Order: sequence, then C-alpha cells, then structure tokens
Amino acid sequence: MTPSQSQWDTVCEALNTDKVVILPTETVYGLAARADSKLGVERIYEIKGRDFDKPLAVCVRDVEQAEQLAYFDDFARDLARQYWPGSLTIVLNASDDVQINPRALGAVNGTRTIALRCPDADWVDYLDLPIALTSANKSGEPDSVKFNQALASVGDRVAAGMAATGPLSGAPSTIVRIAEGRMTILRQGDLKLSGDDK
Repeated sequence: MTPSQSQWDTVCEALNTDKVVILPTETVYGLAARADSKLGVERIYEIKGRDFDKPLAVCVRDVEQAEQLAYFDDFARDLARQYWPGSLTIVLNASDDVQINPRALGAVNGTRTIALRCPDADWVDYLDLPIALTSANKSGEPDSVKFNQALASVGDRVAAGMAATGPLSGAPSTIVRIAEGRMTILRQGDLKLSGDDK
C-alpha cells in the first residue's frame, strides 16, 4: 500500500482544506478527514449518513502520537505496541486538552473517550496529524473491500482517493475498551483476541 508522492500530495491538499478522502486500511476502505477539522469531520457524517452519536476512529502514526490524545496506562501501551500497526482499535479516556473535533469523540459515564487506530498501511507513516476515519460506505451498506466499491458508494462526495496495492481482509478492526487496567472487547473483528490477552 505504498503511496506515490503525487498521490499523497493530492490527499494531503484535500485533508488540509477540510475535505474528505478515501484511504485503504488493511481491512476495508475508509472515509478520512483531519480529526481537528470541524468541517471535515462533519462531512464524514454527512457523506456516510451516520448518526452523530456514533463516534469515529482516530488514526495515528504510532503510539507516541496516540499518547498526545489519550491517557495510556501500562497495559494499554503494551497492547498498542504489540498490535500496532494492525487491525486493533483501542478506546481510551481522551486527554483533557485533546485537539480533536468533539464530534469524533465518544463518552462513557460522562467521560470523553477516543477510539485510536494505527492501520497497517504505508500512508500512516506520513501522518503529521491524526485523521478521523470510518468505513467508506453509506450507513447500512456493506463495507468496501475494493476501491471501485468505495467509489460507487461515496466517490462523488470525496475530494481524493487512494487505491490499495493488494487485497484487503474485508473484516472490520477489533475494538477494545481499556479502563483501570482491564480490557473489554467491544467488537471482535479482524484481530482475534480472547481473555488470555487481558
């Protein structure tokens, strides 16, 4: 999934002007916008037809970038280092001063949460800032595992797109919530976790 410089320049120009793009992950294609962009994040919800009470994933380059956005305990940090980059989304309490569009954040018992993801895709290495991400399809439609599927579903509403150079798994990422040193599996997806991982 190595992007050419010209492809990435086009994507970056779109992201930096509050637009939405299509990007491949190792699992499915995603709709992406800068996570700190008010317009970009709201456009994702509009394009997808997604309820605003459903938070988005926030993609980061590495654990160090993620630690600027959320409170990591040793368990969360070890889990991220073990499985990132990869198809694991970790839900943590968001930092008090997190510079993310609040629309992309969730909440548990009044505490703001953030769903962090570091996909196994080469474009992630280029990320200077976090991006908000959700699957590139309209709500209720199947996930897009081919670029032409994503284009057929939402391509007329995005500013740019990047195709994968290989097949995607087709399964969504696994989502876990970590709080007080304990892990709860919220969605079993491409990465198979069990109680032995807790």
